[in-house]
Order: sequence, then C-alpha cells, then structure tokens
Amino acid sequence: MQRPAIHARKLFLILLPFLLLTTVLSYSAFADSCKNIEDLDDREKCYAKEYESTEKKLQDVREQKDSVSKKISDLSSALTVKNEEIVELQNEIAAMNSVLNQINQTLEDKNLQMAKKIELRNGMLRTFAKKGNLSTTDFELIFGTAAVSENLTGFQYATLNYIFEKSLNSDAIRTIKVLQTEIQNFERDKKEAEDLKLELESAQSNLLVLKNSLSSEKASAEGQYSELSDKEKSYSQKLSDISAKQQEILNLKAGGDNGTVGDYDSPSWKVPEPPFSPAFGAFSYGAYTHYKGMSQYGAKGRAEAGQDYKDIIKFYYKQDVKEKDDFPSKICVQGYGDLDFQYYLYGLAEMPSDWPEDALKAQAIAARTYAYRYWKSGQCICTTQSCQVFLKSKADNVPSRWKEAVDDTKKKIIDGDTTAMYASTSGGYVEPGGWDTSGSWPGGAYEKKAKSPWFYWAWYSQNYRFDSSTCGRSHPWLTEKEMADILNSWVVWDKGSNSDRDRISPVTTGCWGGNPYSLDQMASKADDYGTKYSKINSVDVTVGNNGVTTQVKFSTDKGNVTISGDVFKTVFNLRAPGYISLRSRLYDLQRE
Repeated sequence: MQRPAIHARKLFLILLPFLLLTTVLSYSAFADSCKNIEDLDDREKCYAKEYESTEKKLQDVREQKDSVSKKISDLSSALTVKNEEIVELQNEIAAMNSVLNQINQTLEDKNLQMAKKIELRNGMLRTFAKKGNLSTTDFELIFGTAAVSENLTGFQYATLNYIFEKSLNSDAIRTIKVLQTEIQNFERDKKEAEDLKLELESAQSNLLVLKNSLSSEKASAEGQYSELSDKEKSYSQKLSDISAKQQEILNLKAGGDNGTVGDYDSPSWKVPEPPFSPAFGAFSYGAYTHYKGMSQYGAKGRAEAGQDYKDIIKFYYKQDVKEKDDFPSKICVQGYGDLDFQYYLYGLAEMPSDWPEDALKAQAIAARTYAYRYWKSGQCICTTQSCQVFLKSKADNVPSRWKEAVDDTKKKIIDGDTTAMYASTSGGYVEPGGWDTSGSWPGGAYEKKAKSPWFYWAWYSQNYRFDSSTCGRSHPWLTEKEMADILNSWVVWDKGSNSDRDRISPVTTGCWGGNPYSLDQMASKADDYGTKYSKINSVDVTVGNNGVTTQVKFSTDKGNVTISGDVFKTVFNLRAPGYISLRSRLYDLQRE
C-alpha cells in the first residue's frame, strides 16, 4: 500500500526541478546581464546592484547639477564674473549631459524588455489570483495520468498537492517580487533622468543669460573705459591747476595713511541720527590707511574666528613665516639712539594687549619684519605712525601678553621682501590679500566682525579722533540743498574756468578761510554752464572688485547723472562744509 505513495513522491521530486527551471527560464528570457543566474535570490541581488549603479550615476549627476546651479546663482549676484568661470560651468554642464545621455540610452535599451516583463508580471498576477489548489486535471497535466491511476489515497493526494502548491506558490511570489522591484526601479530612474534633463536645460539657460549679461557688461565697460580715460586726462589737468589752498583742503580732508590701532578711540561712538529729512551722508569704509599689508582689526576678526597667526600672515602678505638668525642686537631709533632690538619691540604701541593671542603674534611678526627691513636699509627708524609707534614707558613696563607674543615669535619673520606694512582699518579690502571677508562684503568683513569703529563712518571731525574739532557741526549730514550744491560744484569743476574752479571750497570760511562761492552763487554758475541741480531723489554707488568706489549715480530733478568715483570724492572734499569728508577710496552715500 505504500508503493503508490513512494512512486508519486519520486515522480514529484523528478519533475519539480524541471517545473521551477521552466518558470525561471520563462522569466529570464527578458532579462539582460543577470539572466544566467538561476537562483532567484542571487538574481534579485544582481538586479539590485545593477539598479544601484544606475541610481548612483543619477545621484552623482544630481549633486553636480545642484553644485552648478548654486555656482550660477552665486555668480549672478557677484560683483564681477570672469569669463573663465563661465567656460568652466559650460564644461561641467556638457559633461553631465554626456553622462545623462548614456544613462538615458541604457534605460531606452531596457524599455522594450520592460514592456515584456510588465506583461509577464501581469499575467502571473492574474493567474496566481485566479488559481486555488490544483485540480485533478492540473495534477494529470503535470504528473501524467499514470500518477492518478496509482489509486492514491485522499490523504496522500492532498499531501502531495499541498507540498507542490506551497513550493510553486513560493517561487511564483518571489518571481513576481523580483519583476516588480525591477519595474519600479526602472520607472523611478527613468523619471529621475527626465527631471534631471529638464533641470540641466534650465541651468544651461540661466548660464546663457549670465554669459550674455557678461558680454554686454564687457562691451559697456570697454566703452566706459575709453570715455573715462579721456576724462582722466582732463581730471589730471584740472588737479594740476588747483590752487594751493584747495590742495591744502584736499590733503587735510583725505586724512593720513598711517592710522594704527594704538591710537584708536572707543568703538562705542555712533554716527548721530540725521536731524532733518531728506538727509545725505557720506560714509567711508576704513580711513587713514594705505591699503597695504595687514589690517589690524581684520587680524583681530580672523583670530576671533579661530585662525592662527600663520594663517593671518599668509592672507595679508601672501608669504609664509620663517625663522632668521641674522637679527641685529641693536637698532637705531630716532630720539633714543641704539636700543636693544628685543627691548625696542617690547615698546611698540601698535595693538591693545588684551586682543586675541594670534592677532598679537601676527602683529609682533609684522612689526619685527618692518623693523628688520628698516635696519637693513641703514636708517634710524622713527617712533611715530609714519614708521612704528614706540613708547619707552611701555618698553620699561611691557604688558605680559604683548611680551609673550614677542617672545613666542622670536626670530620669526615674514618671508620674501615685503616691508610688512599694516594699518588699522582698510574697509574690507587690502593689497595683496584682496577682499578681507568671511562671506560677502560688507557684512562678512572681518573688520566689521571685530567691531572696528572706523569700518563704516561718516567723518565730520578734524582728524581721526572722534572728539576733535568739528568746525561747529554736531553731525555729518547734509541737507538736500547742500548735496545739490555738491553736484553744482561738480558742474563748475567739470566745465568752468580756472577762476571759477578756484572758488570751489567749503563755505565754512571760519575753519578754512578762502573766498568760496555761496550756495546760490554756485547754483547760478552751474546754470550758466548748462545744468543747475535742486532736487535729489536717490543716490547709489558702484563698487569695483578692486576695492574702489568707481561710480556715483544720482536721480535728480534734471534726470540721472553719473560721476566717476575719484572725481566725486575730490569735488565733495573740496566743497563739503566743515570737516565733512570722504577719507577712503571705498565709500558709500546714503539718503535718509
């Protein structure tokens, strides 16, 4: 009685691998590189790796596209854009398009296979959903009529049917899942590739707009350059013709170029609020600076941001720090004769001793380098801001933190042949370092972060001390009539005779003397030369990438007027009342 069961079991074990293999081959007919893998689990892993590769390529393109889009956005808001940057972005977009085309071609090649696989999956799902247990007819179709004629008992038949159904269903479900996973991955990757293509086209379009804008700006700049070159010759001639009194005014209002931290006022000073409206203010970025070498407040800001003294020196001088062995034992100091070199460094009053350690070390190295190069020239070094401020009282009682900075950097000097110049506040731009910022200017300027009182200031005092004489003014603001007078003075400066230009000076003669035209007289003279200004609706400035205000633009009752930055600064300083002045080549104008 057990023979029929044994026979059926053997028949089942013989036929089952064939049936499973048939199912696998039916599916594999539509596969590609994974088709020769018979084990479904291994095949599923193969397809997962294949789609993981495609997905990784798409992810790489996505990241590159996002990076390029950000660069285009950043360049669109930058002060200047180099053509090389445009070309580099074009090359990146072309490379991404090439990769994306390869991916799309691969996906297109699989498109036909996917249609067949979708058809197979749907057929299997319909069949699997309709089928329950095997009928006698199904059983005979698979095992043959001989298996049924063996007179299997009901229990034997049910057991064999159950085992077969469970094995077949398990493999069918697994096959459907493999197909479903592959189809879903294909559809997802196809959509991602289509989206990326559209986004790359958008990035290419934005880049084209930027490129056209750059070309337009270049053509405009070339035209302006030619025009400005002609004006510069005329401007130089007019400067050479100004009176000695006017030259004195310009020199005094321009300020010196040797302001250092040692003589700074408290940062608590604040520009007074305008007492009327509209009010016009002239604000300088930095002052009393030569723009060369280290900004002391910039060094403070960098040190507070975590940079060490070597990084600070590297930025400001484009040189590394090195050690030397040939320092003199003594240095000639004006008014003191030969002093011990280290003692001289202890007495330098150029930076507050409570500033960050790395700022103090950078200052010590810059000061040592400056003194060393001065000694090499064979001259006695002066003790004022024209050289380096030296105080014997400080050398005799040197603050501990400054002494440590000098001692810790002993024998250290800036490499190269730099004279190691430095000044308090440059306005956020130095040479050769460039823009001295962390982020965009002016908000990201290190001098601003370090709270330099000179970073952005409307000057109306006689010198760099905010509490010095103001020629009777309690604020730096100009009325609309006074600002219109500046424009009228510019008209006379630009078109007037030498005798008329000689009358351009501050009307506050109590401080300056001279014989200036009154505001009404200047307006009348400007009218004689073609344009008299009375109303100013707005004012704006253009800052070049070289740290200079290049243009000033006014909207007036006579239309728009644009004046070159250096010409406006000259006329403004000649005519502005009292000690109101622009003391930096980098400046701003406000209308409140």
